[in-house]
Amino acid sequence: MIYRVLIFVLCCSGSVVGQNLKDISHWKVSFSKSDAKPGEQVEVVFSADIDKNWKLYSSDFKGDIGPLPTEFAFNPTKAYQLVGEIRAVKPLKAVDPTWDKAYTYFTDKAEFRQTIKLAKAGGKVSGTIKGLLCSNVDGLCVPFKESFEVH
Repeated sequence: MIYRVLIFVLCCSGSVVGQNLKDISHWKVSFSKSDAKPGEQVEVVFSADIDKNWKLYSSDFKGDIGPLPTEFAFNPTKAYQLVGEIRAVKPLKAVDPTWDKAYTYFTDKAEFRQTIKLAKAGGKVSGTIKGLLCSNVDGLCVPFKESFEVH
């Protein structure tokens, strides 16, 4: 009997742990304006499709309550300058019952925007996205780190 229980537990945990992070969230990065010229400002738009029963923590809260906020790191280049901070677009809001602090998150779809000022034509914007995806079913959380590049 104990072997049946052990096999059941291993099979169930393997299906979630074995799930590829690429299967949980799907990122697309683009410019808000494709024909921007040097000296103009344009937004880098980060869009994520999030699988059912999962949530992605947003970027606009402090990570001192347990959930890790999504972070965006941009590789330095002379092709552009960052203007302001990254902005989460319409995240949902909740209060962590343990810490009694608010945090923001996304389900289904997420969008973040970073304004940049172009210094020269034809430059690329690249970097990494780092965050935390959590299951709404069993509470399992998986950190992720993904590279991005847009021209």
